[in-house]
Amino acid sequence: MSCSAAMRRLMLLAVLAVTVLGLPATALGHAIVLQSSPPFETAVPTSPKQVQVQFSEPVQLLGATDVQVVDAQGRAVSSGSAQVSPTDSSLLEIPLRAGLDDGTYTVRFKVVSADSHIIGGARAFGVGAGPVAAPFLGSGSDNGPDETSAWAVSARFLELVGLGGLLGLLGFRWLVWGPAWRRRLTGVPAAERDAALGWGRDVFWVIFGTLAVGSMVAEGYLLITYSANALGTTVFDTLKDTSGVGDVLATTRFGSLLQLRGALLFALFAIGAWQFLAEFGSTNAPKAATATGARLPAGLMAALVLVVLYGISNQGHASQAPWAPLQVAADVVHLGAAAIWIAGLAVLVVVLRRVPRIAPQHGPRIAAAVLHTFSGVALAAVGVVVLTGTVRSIGQLSDPAQLWDTSYGHSILIKIGLLAVITLVALWNRRVTNSLALTSAPPRGALAMVRRAATAELAMAVTVVLVASLLVAQVPGRV
Repeated sequence: MSCSAAMRRLMLLAVLAVTVLGLPATALGHAIVLQSSPPFETAVPTSPKQVQVQFSEPVQLLGATDVQVVDAQGRAVSSGSAQVSPTDSSLLEIPLRAGLDDGTYTVRFKVVSADSHIIGGARAFGVGAGPVAAPFLGSGSDNGPDETSAWAVSARFLELVGLGGLLGLLGFRWLVWGPAWRRRLTGVPAAERDAALGWGRDVFWVIFGTLAVGSMVAEGYLLITYSANALGTTVFDTLKDTSGVGDVLATTRFGSLLQLRGALLFALFAIGAWQFLAEFGSTNAPKAATATGARLPAGLMAALVLVVLYGISNQGHASQAPWAPLQVAADVVHLGAAAIWIAGLAVLVVVLRRVPRIAPQHGPRIAAAVLHTFSGVALAAVGVVVLTGTVRSIGQLSDPAQLWDTSYGHSILIKIGLLAVITLVALWNRRVTNSLALTSAPPRGALAMVRRAATAELAMAVTVVLVASLLVAQVPGRV
């Protein structure tokens, strides 16, 4: 496949991604405290009637104890439960007892921001002449995993692997496997052709079923870790008592979006099951394997995955960045192109290992044709990843110095370093691939060498996904 043809197919997927941008964009970025009354780190002359905390975006409370005002000994001084203002969803109000003594008081809070992040903090103010002491942090009874913990990062990693794997698997079948057979594999004997096509169909549906079920399980795992963070309990305690999980699922925006993602993934699985039966036929009337299967079900499945990815992008950092629609679109295309590239690498490694054994005579030729086709698609996909990643980085950083001054910038630099190494490996692979395409009987040793290089490239690419799973939880440099 030529690079221009690969680009046209990738642009088709990009159009699908941009199409779903017609959905309403209401999510914002990390909530931060803009101001408070009385002002934090400041002493006021008389006892206030209430504390007001103004956030940068709408917030939500899960429990009555998520917000407390305590004195220097940790004793509660509020006269009622905190609440979000009925006239301003970004304003938190906590009523106080009358006649507070002079001293330092601490507002401890944990809220759910509009982008579903759990935001916690402790800020102090004073009554009387001052000075204002450090906030009272208590005994640390909050045992929930934070958003950069191994629990939370692994949950997001598995979510990205499942969803990206589904989109990349569909992309490999339609952008690589099918075109390789149509354009480069004429003249393969019927027996070996049927064996290779049958193997390809079987592997596609085994991986599809595994990823579809795995994605739904990953969403459940994400719900558990998120609930543990929101409720301030360990993951294991959350599993023992799931009543809090039900509250999170029923009352938070995160829960609503997760239910929607679950419904879309179930629809994806149902369409896949229908297409699986259609491709295989019945026991009495089995159908011969084809390279791609039906176009319409594949398009519907790809569209469903893209909508799910759009939902993830639209509730995160991109929607709060300058030129938010462009940033959200760039994020969706970035995820889609990365999925086609990384998941395609994984399938390619399997093809290079198995096809030469399934078709002893023409297997190396089939593997080389698939490799050459994937090379063009991967080149286009990596180009899109770099371009959209640059757009996203510009949107999240207001100063180049934030690359080395912030944790968010450090993660971006790690991604850039890994991508640079991957690019060098990919360029070497492409040179070998082009030479193999010129031979009618590609050497098995050369294919094995390319497979090992592709495996190394895949390992580094998966590490990039792991870094991206951490990046989602970190505060952008511009914030």
